[in-house]
Amino acid sequence: MADQSALNRAFADYARTIARRYEIGDALYRLTDQVVDILGVDGAGVSLADRDEVLQFVSATDEQVTIVEEHQAGTGEGPCHDAYMKGEQVTSTDLTVDTRWPVYTPVAVEQGLRAAAGIPMVVEGERIGALNLYTESAREWPTDELEIAQLLADMATGYIVNARNLAESEKLASQLQHALDSRVVIEQAKGVVAERHGLSTADAFLRLRQHARSHSSRLHDVASAIIDGEMSL
Repeated sequence: MADQSALNRAFADYARTIARRYEIGDALYRLTDQVVDILGVDGAGVSLADRDEVLQFVSATDEQVTIVEEHQAGTGEGPCHDAYMKGEQVTSTDLTVDTRWPVYTPVAVEQGLRAAAGIPMVVEGERIGALNLYTESAREWPTDELEIAQLLADMATGYIVNARNLAESEKLASQLQHALDSRVVIEQAKGVVAERHGLSTADAFLRLRQHARSHSSRLHDVASAIIDGEMSL
């Protein structure tokens, strides 16, 4: 059952954010966290189409989802990819018995993920990307929860469309590319933190996100400061 209080907080955050300039990547990272709180899933990720209309991973709640989403983007196979291509919701109640994605599924299961749902991000017929939901156990995807998931995916789309309305198309393309390029910076910072503190990349990613949240900083800025040697967690 969806958490109505968490949903209300997400609405409030959305209303505050679109009223000012913002980084699309940061807004989508917050949204993935909100999805987990609202729907009680174990992980979520967002992928966006690049200039060539190829789906690229942008944000995720944790390292497990990061690995799966990157693999999905690289292979062009999985529920998120299908949701983007078809413009419709794609669900799997149990990945261990689902035969639709022979390359994607073993990676997801290896990361401890058992069920998944891909929710399309579309506006006026234009495919933007997809929101992916994950749970660590097999589960059904009730219609009412999928309706809320679609609402959250529409909010993610709204962040992008609003940015388009605030800027010229070239600047929007630059912002979208920046969101994609931001992943490179974050991955580099993860490696630095992991090596510096003897952590797994999963724990390094968690520490980066916790620091950004507790200091009200952008994840990209924290990652950049670590790479530049200006910060040590």
